Amino acid sequence: MSTEVELKLRFPQQFAVQIKQLSLLNTFSIAKPYQQNLYSVYYDTPDFILKNNRIALRLRQEGECWIQTIKSGGTICDGLHQHREWEYPTTDGKLDFTQLPDQRIRYFFSDQKLCQSLQPVFVTDFERTTYLLEPAKNFKLELCIDEGYITINQFDSDISEPICEIELELKSGSKAQLLQFSETLMKYSPCPLIPENKNKAIRGYALLLQKPDS
Repeated sequence: MSTEVELKLRFPQQFAVQIKQLSLLNTFSIAKPYQQNLYSVYYDTPDFILKNNRIALRLRQEGECWIQTIKSGGTICDGLHQHREWEYPTTDGKLDFTQLPDQRIRYFFSDQKLCQSLQPVFVTDFERTTYLLEPAKNFKLELCIDEGYITINQFDSDISEPICEIELELKSGSKAQLLQFSETLMKYSPCPLIPENKNKAIRGYALLLQKPDS
């Protein structure tokens, strides 16, 4: 298990190209940026047992591989997200709980009735541009620019909401350095960058559970 520490920032979609051209990305990059399409399926039971226990479960396709991720608990404040995270590859895009090293979370998913009732609840499909940055000695982060959609299927039709955000994920260093870098990024950004307290899972559930117009 690891604790994921990342800062999320929203921005208007029309500024994506300008943000990618910011000089500080070139200044601090220690690897060539790369793009990938990330398609994720989020799972829960019909009565949302995972959501009610503050657990997010997804299968994400990365090229030919499928990665299973479970996030649990943690805190969110002013766009800073901290969660316990378990992540590992699975075979043929199927859920697999045998690889979980954490006893408590493994016990949770040992409930066969729960596992058999898991079903897709929403998907995310977005293009991610990733920059590996080292703004200072012993301080590294990934800056990801995500552009795409969260989609649910309701009443035999798709309902989507756009994804347009920056994720700053701490790889080494301190949270204080991450926050300081975000302030620098905001200073040079061509548009306002708004701290986002809702991750993709929270937004997906909100879209799923919204009341249809009467």
